[in-house]
Amino acid sequence: MPNIVALIYSSEFNESNYGELCKLRPDYMLPFGGRYRIIDFALSNLTNHDISRVILCSDRMLRSTIDHIGNGKSWELNRRNGGLLINSSGTSKYSEIETYYDTIRYFEDHNSEYVYIKNPMYINKEDITDAYEKMKDEDLDCLIFSTKTVDEDGNYLNRKIISSDENGKPQSVGINLGISDEIDLFLGSFMIKTEVFLRVLRLAMERDSKMSLLNAIFTLGGDLNIDFYREDKGFEIISDTNSFFDANLRLLDREVFNELFYQDGLVYTKSKDEPSTSYTKESQVRNSLIANGAIIKGQVENSIIFRGVTIGKGAVVKNSVIFQDTDIGDGAILNFVITDKRTKISKDTRLFGNRSHPFVTNKNEVLEKGN
Repeated sequence: MPNIVALIYSSEFNESNYGELCKLRPDYMLPFGGRYRIIDFALSNLTNHDISRVILCSDRMLRSTIDHIGNGKSWELNRRNGGLLINSSGTSKYSEIETYYDTIRYFEDHNSEYVYIKNPMYINKEDITDAYEKMKDEDLDCLIFSTKTVDEDGNYLNRKIISSDENGKPQSVGINLGISDEIDLFLGSFMIKTEVFLRVLRLAMERDSKMSLLNAIFTLGGDLNIDFYREDKGFEIISDTNSFFDANLRLLDREVFNELFYQDGLVYTKSKDEPSTSYTKESQVRNSLIANGAIIKGQVENSIIFRGVTIGKGAVVKNSVIFQDTDIGDGAILNFVITDKRTKISKDTRLFGNRSHPFVTNKNEVLEKGN
């Protein structure tokens, strides 16, 4: 779709919510599902809907982004015309408005009718093509992606919601406090006419650059024709260590896994040549997702195991997310643990967390028994 430019930005990122996991990487570069990164979902969905002009907004932590994404070849975004642009502000102090404003020259130099804005930490497969047709057919200024839901269990407390006016049209953005029986949960994306996007950006920079773009659209946009695009597909919202941990473990539900990875288009990632995973006669594996290149000698249950992981003889790994190239020694026991890349856990070491507070290791950390 040549009339659309996609703008990807993790606008709600708070490094302190992730502890050591995001000390050296942005949140969208967190490993996910055994062999993927979170950003893969957003980039793959754009490719599946034939959007080839993409701006990824990043800050100072660029190394992992460049290493994984490069020129976008894995998502067919290495184009002569258009393709992927990584726009780095060089600082984490920019507000959302300031970050988007930093891309304004691109829109001034390139013609586009619409901007599709995506927060990659909302993992889903939105039907961008159908939303685009709705924008054109109804001559909308802005289309907000949401899902209508009843949040009886409080799963979406403190998440962004969109309030409606008497005509059922979006009128403001707020926070779910559990007051309303039914909510329009914001899904982290919206489509907007480029001319409206640029006008609102300039007004927000002049008046209050610290507000969110969605708030600016409602408060500074004037009399705009805004509507909902409601989805009913599976999704995950990741905003901290706990939601990241839960989202990974939910992939052990085959229905959840198939919906996120296979329905409505495949998910692509940077390819790596790894041998098949090796399982010894003593190994035991139950209800787990294990990537290639691993060596399993011990017991694995209800866990996500990434590429190149070694689990020693007699070791037990339960309810855990084990990042790439982790080495778990013989007889070690892990339960409710996240190990960052290249963690080394020595023989007979025991690490325990719980579902709401998993134990998290640092990248390249060495953990020994008794420490």
